[in-house]
Amino acid sequence: MSNLTDLFSKTLRNKQLHRSTGAIAGLASAFSVMVGTLAAYATPKGWGRVTMALHMTKKPFLLKVAPIVTGVAVALATAAGLIGFLVWWMEGRAASKQGTDRDLLPK
Repeated sequence: MSNLTDLFSKTLRNKQLHRSTGAIAGLASAFSVMVGTLAAYATPKGWGRVTMALHMTKKPFLLKVAPIVTGVAVALATAAGLIGFLVWWMEGRAASKQGTDRDLLPK
């Protein structure tokens, strides 16, 4: 079990992983904004909106996909935030552990 913990901590301690998940989350959120903007323009206007509200016509595909894209962007941003917190927490633990090891050394 300790080998798994060491492997997990070495993987998450890598700051490159934290930076890359942040970049991917930023790209996903930018894509989400573009899809949302296009979906706003794709909504029917006038009587088309009324018929869509009454379920007489189908929604455009972009209106069906926009919430899914937004959900993925939010999930990626949450994962990037959690990984960033874990990296910060593990670095703090490692720094405090090194500080206590120094205190135990004979003078």
